[in-house]
Amino acid sequence: MSFMQQELFLFRHGDIISKEKIFLGWINAPLNKNGLLQAKKVSKDLSRKKIDYGFCSDQLRSKQALGEVMKYHPKAKVIVDHRLRERHYGIFSGHSKALFKKLFPKKFEEIHRGYDTTIPCGENLFDVSKRVFPFMNDLLKFMQKEKCNVVISAHTNSLRLMQEYLEGLAKSEVVKKEHSPTQYKKYVISFL
Repeated sequence: MSFMQQELFLFRHGDIISKEKIFLGWINAPLNKNGLLQAKKVSKDLSRKKIDYGFCSDQLRSKQALGEVMKYHPKAKVIVDHRLRERHYGIFSGHSKALFKKLFPKKFEEIHRGYDTTIPCGENLFDVSKRVFPFMNDLLKFMQKEKCNVVISAHTNSLRLMQEYLEGLAKSEVVKKEHSPTQYKKYVISFL
């Protein structure tokens, strides 16, 4: 019985145009100058890897970051999938994290990082998992069928859930995961 191995690369988009740190979520903000430089760094680091497909969310910052990586892989195909979107912060979207932390210090971590915390008009990580996990199921089938290597440009919370899916992490580990916009994570996926 022979195994086939394919590579999966995950990275987070960089900094966005904003005067302060806000609950960004589904707000469609572009990368700022530093965010583009961060994407170029990941792009250069991935330039020698074999990449057949690039996936990103339908949010501008994810598309921009993937666009930088794909400059080194002109024959690779890009697929946009809304299931990779960042978590929706509901009524907190667009509001200052610092102000929220000042006004509600005991609630900040729960709202910011809670896996099962209720977010009015928004999503918690469990809600996001309901779209990310089916995406991952579909992605692995796709990689096996196409015998391809894939890069994904995503967001902090969708990446946390991809790592939960791939590594079998506990919820307490998932919420602590951080992602540098200048580094990528590589997985080698084995198929029968």
